[in-house]
Amino acid sequence: MRLFLPLSALLLAGCAAPSPVPNDQRPHLEVAGVGEVKSYPDQAEITVEVSFTKPRLKESVAEVQAVINDVMATIQPFVRTKQDIRTSFVSTNKEYTYRNDKQVFDGFQATQSLTVQLQDLTRLEAFMEKLLATRISRIKRLSYSHTQADSLQQQANLIALRNSLKAADKLCVELGQKRGPVLQVAEMGSSSRSESGWSGPVDMELYGKSMGGRSFSLTPELMTFSGQVQTKVALE
Repeated sequence: MRLFLPLSALLLAGCAAPSPVPNDQRPHLEVAGVGEVKSYPDQAEITVEVSFTKPRLKESVAEVQAVINDVMATIQPFVRTKQDIRTSFVSTNKEYTYRNDKQVFDGFQATQSLTVQLQDLTRLEAFMEKLLATRISRIKRLSYSHTQADSLQQQANLIALRNSLKAADKLCVELGQKRGPVLQVAEMGSSSRSESGWSGPVDMELYGKSMGGRSFSLTPELMTFSGQVQTKVALE
């Protein structure tokens, strides 16, 4: 049995548009671009620790909580909302020292930390003066950040994309080609850093208000938000 197709169907099949070429098979260039945005931080986060060792556990816990309450009252004028202050649970432990090659029980140690988000850096110096006037045991961390960090990072990524397209245009001129549409954009990495690269832990113990351990800066340093992209563009 023979099957016959109408002539109109054969003509339609012959005139059908060819299948598009997949992006990975089209002539293309792959170029990298980097971008940076610089800005000074606009907020700081400070974490302090209060620790006492007493013969009785409830005495050390009571002493720690009394100092934490004093710190919270002292810093209250510097914070905007209750969410800007966070406290940890009180942790307890037995404290021992070695004397004459023997382990001697010194008492029960209680420790609690408090973290403050300071959203007005113009008041940082005054804030630290008030804080150091309290009976805190240690400054554990001082870090700077920006409330618009996500937006600044996106700006850096967009600059990286524009720079990659500029690089593609230069290559096309050298190759005598015309740049076609963008086929793919992949973010290769992003980061933020201060000019000196310093941030984070301080771990500064306060010995009768003389300071031991790492030093820290009360002057916020310029932050750099970096982005890197890999862009694939078609050649026409």
